[in-house]
Amino acid sequence: MKNALILHGIGGNPGINWYSYIVDQAKKIGYQVSVPQLPSSDKPDLNLTYKFLERAYVFDNDTVLIGHSSGASLALGILQLLPASIVIRRTILVSGFIDTNLTLELHKYIPKSDYHKLFPQEWDWEKIKQSSGDFIIFYSLSDPFVQSRHAETMKEKLSGTLIEIPNALHFSVTSGGERFKQFPELLEKILE
Repeated sequence: MKNALILHGIGGNPGINWYSYIVDQAKKIGYQVSVPQLPSSDKPDLNLTYKFLERAYVFDNDTVLIGHSSGASLALGILQLLPASIVIRRTILVSGFIDTNLTLELHKYIPKSDYHKLFPQEWDWEKIKQSSGDFIIFYSLSDPFVQSRHAETMKEKLSGTLIEIPNALHFSVTSGGERFKQFPELLEKILE
């Protein structure tokens, strides 16, 4: 069955931003969509999250994995940890990042130490690439928290499709206002 899993960002929850919009719209066309409350969401922990999802969710060739902000980092880490026999259909990364060197604006609110357990010891880009049919990477040059170098590196390492959305900030209601209660550009990439 066609299915999608959305991983929220640090301090987030299933009811914020565009998540409900994606759930509602994707369900209308036959998708089963999950947006779990992730464990340790104030200090994301890759291994804890992987164990949680491994028990609660089945990854298969009909899966679209969507990560927002630190949820995108978790998505990459999960792909690295998946058994080699599992290849999902697509991964969509929104305002994702690959290390703790984010903007000074972000670190006013979130210290680097809160991301201590978010990343694997070392990225295995080949393994990540082999775990997903393809990669869509959304970013915005106006993002106050995540520099575009993160998206550009993911595009290069994963042979992904890079999509820049002008003035989208961090693709969240708190940074971009009511516009981010919806995200039709992302919905389109789920349905492709």
